[in-house]
Amino acid sequence: MASSKSGLSPAVIFLLGAASATVLLVFFFTATAGPAWPTTDISASRRQPVTGSASARAAKVTAVSEQHSGARSRARKASPTNATDDDAFARMLRRAAMEDGTVIMTSVNEAWAAPGSLLDSFLESFRVGINISHFVKHIVVVAMDEGAHRRCRSLHPHCHLLLPDVDGLDLSGAKSYMTKDYLDLVWSKLRLQHRVLLLGYNLLFTDVDVAWFRDPRVHITAAADITTSSDFYFGDPESLGNYPNTGFIYFKATARNARAMAYWHAARARFPKEHDQFVFNEIKHELAAPPIGVKIRFVESAAVSGFCQLGRDLNRIATVHMTCCIGLENKLHDLKRIVEDWKHYVSRPVWERQAGRIGWRFDGGKCIH
Repeated sequence: MASSKSGLSPAVIFLLGAASATVLLVFFFTATAGPAWPTTDISASRRQPVTGSASARAAKVTAVSEQHSGARSRARKASPTNATDDDAFARMLRRAAMEDGTVIMTSVNEAWAAPGSLLDSFLESFRVGINISHFVKHIVVVAMDEGAHRRCRSLHPHCHLLLPDVDGLDLSGAKSYMTKDYLDLVWSKLRLQHRVLLLGYNLLFTDVDVAWFRDPRVHITAAADITTSSDFYFGDPESLGNYPNTGFIYFKATARNARAMAYWHAARARFPKEHDQFVFNEIKHELAAPPIGVKIRFVESAAVSGFCQLGRDLNRIATVHMTCCIGLENKLHDLKRIVEDWKHYVSRPVWERQAGRIGWRFDGGKCIH
């Protein structure tokens, strides 16, 4: 066999060259190992915008993620049939969702769902509203206890029983405002709202003490991630200086919003004695800033209204929330009165309504004035 000038045969040279190429390929793939595209794991992106060094920021991010993961773990332990419940809930959302993937959600306990209580007046408002009765089939009613669940199922096709975050917590009674049980109730619903987003549905959450009279979605723009009602609205829908009311709030189904909601829930640890709305107001600037960066829009209170800043023009009213009104009895009294006032409004001739001659009647109200 002929040899090269170096004394090596061509076959040996060929084998040495192939071995070198193999080593280079192994080195290349080892150095670049990892996913070919970003993963969609939302939990990996739950971060807080904190100042300081990179290591301090990373520690803060890890703490928030672990805290929220711990809450999910406790919830799973509280429900041994969690997988079955998740499947049933997902099927319910599919049945209830609008064509654009939006689900309307409200929550009740036994006191709010009792005959003649808030749930009845809430559903009645859709029946007497203008072209909104069809929305009822898109509402998922979240029952916070067995009694509320039984009552809901006697009235409505989409009822979901939510186990509370706290083991042994009884959420059936009319909880006094800002008591520990009240706070546990309002925070329990936030966990389920997060699940709705993770399942890919837009969420329009409405408290059950909201009367619906027109379609409020005309006040929701696709340009915003989160659209919320306002307790106090100061004229600029983009201004974070407005005071939000999260009893009427819309979330687009995006990973950014899912991260925002996880951040919101985790922020409870910073404000342990406050309700979800207070915490949202405190962290709204953090949610709007990087790395979360959600766009928050506020709806004017003249249209999506409440007792804190009540819209007086019934030609513009879409919803009325019993805000700035404490106590189930007071809320129920004024909610019924609002519905009756609306019935009076729609019973009048169109010309009279358009002239602005029909308004709220404030006689005998507990909170409305």
